[in-house]
Amino acid sequence: MAICRRARGDITGSIPENGFRIDSRIGRWGACAVVYFRILGPLEVEDGGRSVVLRGTKPRVLLCALLTSPNDVVSTDTLADWLWSRWPPPTASAIVQALVSRLRRALEPDRPPWTEARVLLRRPPGYMLRVDTDEVDALTFERMAAEGHRALERGDAATAARVLGEGLRLWRGRPLADVALIEAAQVPIARLEAQRLSTTVLRIDADLALGRHVSLVPELEGLVHHHPLDERLGSQLMVALYRCGRQADSLLVYERIRATLAAELDIEPSPTSQRLREAILAQDPALDDGGLPAGRAT
Repeated sequence: MAICRRARGDITGSIPENGFRIDSRIGRWGACAVVYFRILGPLEVEDGGRSVVLRGTKPRVLLCALLTSPNDVVSTDTLADWLWSRWPPPTASAIVQALVSRLRRALEPDRPPWTEARVLLRRPPGYMLRVDTDEVDALTFERMAAEGHRALERGDAATAARVLGEGLRLWRGRPLADVALIEAAQVPIARLEAQRLSTTVLRIDADLALGRHVSLVPELEGLVHHHPLDERLGSQLMVALYRCGRQADSLLVYERIRATLAAELDIEPSPTSQRLREAILAQDPALDDGGLPAGRAT
């Protein structure tokens, strides 16, 4: 559990494991509520439970850019790419500086003029957003995904399913939705979406290990429809259908995967997927043990 710190290092409270702050951070100039950022969907900012309104498009774009690299310096040139793509104005540096000032006032409204900022810092050659792991939903999600993965590796499927499920519930839609059309945002958006899919695969592995195959079939059918080239999801659907007594449907999933891979990529299913098909044809008892699908494609 992370600790809520004073500006001088004193402890004032703690953060609940769901990542939502309930205490205050006391600065040198008085009480200041902790700011919480959400980017796993449209951008949202909360200050002690109060929604922070960021007026204008450019301050929101600037904050999204900084939140994709929390606690790292983001250069002024990179911020200009987010704000103006490949055609920044001659005064881009000055405009970025003015936008940072506006953003600071929104994030730290009680900070007296000419005092050092605590959240949005000037760090040559750009700026840095200083946050704790539990102050950004994306960082909270990454922590919970790693924790769930470790639980699954040690065979604790119940803990894995719970923690991974809680992490996935932090998502509210497409990540960084406010900047979805900005070219500079495409790489971090793709990275976050890949993390979400990989975590979903792990959570389904945990649910399969817990014998939840019946409830998983509709979810997996939707996921396979949206990710037809992902053999991990196809293999999970095959196992879930087989455990539901639907051997023929399970084999049809394999045939659809093979046809799609051949048409789109001119390749055959992986050896792992082929071995799973053979196990289903042979009605291998290992497929019914309620554990993780042996030999699932990764």
